[in-house]
Amino acid sequence: MADPSPRSTNRTGRFRRKRRFGRGTLAFFGLVLLFATRYWAEPRTRVPLNSGTLVFVERVVDGDTLLLADGERVRLLGVNTPETKHPSKPVEPFGEEASAFTRSLVEGRTVRLELDRERRDNYGRILAYVYCDQRFLNEELIRAGLSFAQTRFPYSEQMKRRFKAAEAEARSHRRGLWSLRREPIP
Repeated sequence: MADPSPRSTNRTGRFRRKRRFGRGTLAFFGLVLLFATRYWAEPRTRVPLNSGTLVFVERVVDGDTLLLADGERVRLLGVNTPETKHPSKPVEPFGEEASAFTRSLVEGRTVRLELDRERRDNYGRILAYVYCDQRFLNEELIRAGLSFAQTRFPYSEQMKRRFKAAEAEARSHRRGLWSLRREPIP
């Protein structure tokens, strides 16, 4: 009759315990359990996608991307700042300045999001106009010459005109990105 216990004998005749799971498997399940308890322990309330929503900015990811306290990411509509976090590109000129500018205005503060037709981009980020203390972050980045006006995507024509005017002002005064350009200004 076979011994139903999980023990067996080795060559010396001593009993040894059979492992049902290897150490790596147990470590894996331990990590999964740890991360799962942390995930469910944190309150995660998603931002309702309505214009005028007040949200807290946890940190600035890049000049044109914010991380909210609830884990959502916000991409500024109509703004394209130089890259600082791209995995395959070096930091672009004025990228750090754009990030610092955005950080100084909104990081650790409550801001108001205004939405347009498109609510999210291809990466799942909220697309928004961001206001902090009556300052319009999207437009101020462009006016300071720290961002290009991005007008090829579908959003308000009124905002596109506003952003183009801010870019023209930055270009005529050779601010930020426009200080690097040597061609004559029309």
